[in-house]
Amino acid sequence: MVPATLITLPVATGAVIVGPLIIGAAILALIGVGAVYLSGGRKRTRRFLHSPSTSAQGSIERDSLDQKSTTELRLQAGELLVAADNAVQSSEQELLFASAAYGDEQVAPFHHDLARARKHLSESFRLQQQVDSASESDDRRARDLYRQIIRNCEQVNETLQAHKDQFDQLRSLERDPTPALMELGEQVERLRARRARAASALPDLGERYSEEALRQYRDNLQQAESSLDAAEESRTQASAAVDRADTAQAVVALHSGEQAAADAQRLLESMEETGERLRKAATNIEIGIAQTEQDLAQAKATYQAGQAPELAGPIAAAENAVSRAKRALASGERIDPLELLQQLELAHRELDAPLNSVRDRQAQDRRAREMLQHELLSARHQVQSSLDFLRSRRYGVSSTARTRMAEAERCLTEAQSAGEAQPSRAVELAQQAKTLAVQAAQIAEREAATAQMQSMGGGYGTGGGFGGFGYPGHHRPMGYGRGFGYGRRRRRGLF
Repeated sequence: MVPATLITLPVATGAVIVGPLIIGAAILALIGVGAVYLSGGRKRTRRFLHSPSTSAQGSIERDSLDQKSTTELRLQAGELLVAADNAVQSSEQELLFASAAYGDEQVAPFHHDLARARKHLSESFRLQQQVDSASESDDRRARDLYRQIIRNCEQVNETLQAHKDQFDQLRSLERDPTPALMELGEQVERLRARRARAASALPDLGERYSEEALRQYRDNLQQAESSLDAAEESRTQASAAVDRADTAQAVVALHSGEQAAADAQRLLESMEETGERLRKAATNIEIGIAQTEQDLAQAKATYQAGQAPELAGPIAAAENAVSRAKRALASGERIDPLELLQQLELAHRELDAPLNSVRDRQAQDRRAREMLQHELLSARHQVQSSLDFLRSRRYGVSSTARTRMAEAERCLTEAQSAGEAQPSRAVELAQQAKTLAVQAAQIAEREAATAQMQSMGGGYGTGGGFGGFGYPGHHRPMGYGRGFGYGRRRRRGLF
């Protein structure tokens, strides 16, 4: 869910990647969507990896970074972040299919590669967040961080390429794509059944919850349907390619279909959890009201004693939030429990800042412990909602939105780890996670709107596969651009 009020952000404008995914079938058969090797527009390509001179090339590339302007470094880091993120997600989806076909033991080495790549990617996003938060005047610091991001993205690529040949041999799609084709068809059927169940649950949810509460759910239903249609279209194209003995083209279509199916599965998983998240939020509203009223009593006593005159505004806001929540519950009408809970949490936050100055440390931790579960619930829902939004538009999302989303996930994980041991810190991290997740969705929403205005419609070939993304000779990866949809179909409107 993306709140209507936009938060002002220092958005890096040069990091949005544009351009359709155009990959030759022969190349894709060898390396997948994540491993396109480019040479800045030349017809001949070079391998960044698996070359005797890799170390020397890496040294030259690192030295060349010093010759680039800060703007060039920013663009390069942003593009590589998007390419690395797409490569990790494509590899993750490919492993799901391989695990189902060959068992977890056979794909264990590749899971290890993926885990290492995720670690490098997470560090890259953390560094990008530091750049976004740093002072614009600190050019030296920004350049250093951009160089680190670029090198970390190189590590993502090298890690995913480590066992790629073995992975390609395991799946053997070029030799016989028929088993994978059959599995894709079966998976699409299973996912369509799950989507039908999710759609049938909507009327019951609609009786209890408002349109705004279910906005992301409805959007996920639509996006899942589009992804499944794309997966089915790709499966049909792959089947036709097999019939004419064009296995290279069959692999291209298969990868695209598998990726579309994986996207649909993630959206469906989120929808299947929505009802429980909303139910828990509705249950917690009464608790939130009681806790806010408790804070209000303390705030009023403090204010009347003349200890914190700045409490006047927060007291009025908290009273309004409590009144609004009570009216909504008493009305018997459909509600948005997460929005009501969020308003109560915001009232808490505004009261806590001045109250903490008169509370001792133990009292602060006790108060934070009382708030923790509600904050975590709200943070989990916002992070999941924003994730759904970004995943359904993955190829139109810039490094800026992805960075905010990665930081939101990191903050939420840390909040859950801190938990009862450090309740004040956990609450702070949960609140940061919500703020960052909202920002990520807002940035992605603006980018999607821009893409829709600029595009006349149509999809693009996304490919897929396990592996890295190559390292561009002139730092500009192809194939990670705006647009929506899957498959090698309509060409109109690509940009």
